[in-house]
Amino acid sequence: MVQRVETRKSKQILHDVIFELQNVSESMQWFLSYDRLSELLEIRKEECLRKVYQFKSAKPQMTLSGGFHEVDGDLLVDFLAWILELDEVAEDFLKGGIFFSERPLFELRESYKSLIQKTVANHKLDRELILLLTAATVDFDDAIDSYLMDKFEIDFFVRRSIHQFLEKFEIHPEFGAEEFLYEYLKSLIPTKILNFRDITREFRDRTYYELYGRFREAKKKKKKIVKTVSIELKDLLAFFDLEPGANITDVKKKFKELLKKYHPDINKKGEEMTKRIILKYNRLVELLGT
Repeated sequence: MVQRVETRKSKQILHDVIFELQNVSESMQWFLSYDRLSELLEIRKEECLRKVYQFKSAKPQMTLSGGFHEVDGDLLVDFLAWILELDEVAEDFLKGGIFFSERPLFELRESYKSLIQKTVANHKLDRELILLLTAATVDFDDAIDSYLMDKFEIDFFVRRSIHQFLEKFEIHPEFGAEEFLYEYLKSLIPTKILNFRDITREFRDRTYYELYGRFREAKKKKKKIVKTVSIELKDLLAFFDLEPGANITDVKKKFKELLKKYHPDINKKGEEMTKRIILKYNRLVELLGT
């Protein structure tokens, strides 16, 4: 009986924390101070800080900045799961529309890819237009790009996959989740993570076969590409003030430091810089992962 009461109490505290973040969230940007967290946990500030330091001992990547920002969402989720002894913290944060961990974001990316692939697979080919475009361009992929852009809108795929994602997880969109996810997907489209040509590769190969009756040969990689990537990688590392050989953990740490520095709550002119930081971070993670 005592355990049930404690569980109900923990769930109520979790609900209060999520409600607090929803109230202060703007486009899923928020900050929860240790002072406010101690009030929500119904413990003294000194006790809250002691628990935070105790938690940090197992999280070397964690930085102490007076509280938790949205970029520390994964740490706040783990902290609450530990202190409240609850398993559903990440799920409730997701449904609350205030923080998305990597797992659901990965699912959103895969849903976006799948939506495009299913749509183009069921598309009735306009052979005359394709042949016209291929005759007007040197590269077959450029012709297919023009064809697909003529027949479909990328923005439709982005918004449709987000709509399905929000519905599936029953996420509250009114706290900025929809806008956040839109910017998240749009920022990844220029990168290899959501490269349009890779996503539509099967359609391109099938179309080539239907037009010419043979399989197209794979393009040979040019050595210049390696040089370009290495220069880009060097520039991105310099942007984050990192030395060559830095790993993903180093990048994430610098990423969080920069986001906190230019967070709109701290720097009123930091919104544009924040967007640049996110774009460069996504690209750097992609390069380090290849």
